[in-house]
Amino acid sequence: MDIITLKYFVKVCENKSFTRSSRELFITQQALSRIIGNLEKEIAAPLFNRSHMGVSLTELGQYLYPKAKAITEAFEDFQEEAYIEAKKQKNNIKMGFSPGTLQVLRAKELMEFTDKYDDINLQISEYSDVACEANILNETLDTAFTVNPQNVVDFHYYPLITDHFVAVVNKNNAIAQKKSISFEDLRDESLILLDDTFRMQLVVTEHFRKAGIKPRVYSRCNHDLNTAYDFVALNKGIFIFVNSLAKVEAYDEIVRIPISVPTAFWDLGFIIKKDKKISQPLKRFMSYFLER
Repeated sequence: MDIITLKYFVKVCENKSFTRSSRELFITQQALSRIIGNLEKEIAAPLFNRSHMGVSLTELGQYLYPKAKAITEAFEDFQEEAYIEAKKQKNNIKMGFSPGTLQVLRAKELMEFTDKYDDINLQISEYSDVACEANILNETLDTAFTVNPQNVVDFHYYPLITDHFVAVVNKNNAIAQKKSISFEDLRDESLILLDDTFRMQLVVTEHFRKAGIKPRVYSRCNHDLNTAYDFVALNKGIFIFVNSLAKVEAYDEIVRIPISVPTAFWDLGFIIKKDKKISQPLKRFMSYFLER
């Protein structure tokens, strides 16, 4: 017994005719008779009284008809819901942003995209750079807008934005008088750095290593960057950050000085798991921003 057989049984019950039912079901009358006959054999009891006038339900048939109809209607509802939900899932984009990157991509741009493509549903979450990568690999996320992981084995990387680093400095520090600096200028300074969940920090650390400098770290920050600015305002150290994200305007005591090192920059873009097929909605989303 299966759902198709029950649908055929319900149809014959409603039409009280094998001939009419077979036409509506687009099968031969012989095939329909055989299917109903097999059902009767399976339950070991007749469901229809057959005569030259047509068919009528037996007592068992009358008992089973409303139950079979309820089952087939419930199955049709299930099918419709499954198709609708599958379509929704197909058009979902699960996207991660590392801290600060949503400011760069701009919420307004995202809203313009969702207005233009209202069939695509964006699901947005914020994670550290490292957590973005982990969620791409375990497929919790479809893509992430984050710093270049420099990992061609696990990821495809689509660059979108680059920006230079700055030193956020107290105005009383001599470095505040410079137009730009190098990492060598920070050799004897107390530093406020990001922790290792930020890929930017690996770039900074590598440039200190190449310069032969062991950084003097006053503090390492996670997501609460206000602490870093507060430390700089108190002249406890110099905060190394990204130019476009360094919000110094709220503090009278601090300024930002460019770090003019060509190889030291914030490389930001979309990452996708290597060898994973990119869905059409995701292609549309990425193209919308990459073409700009």
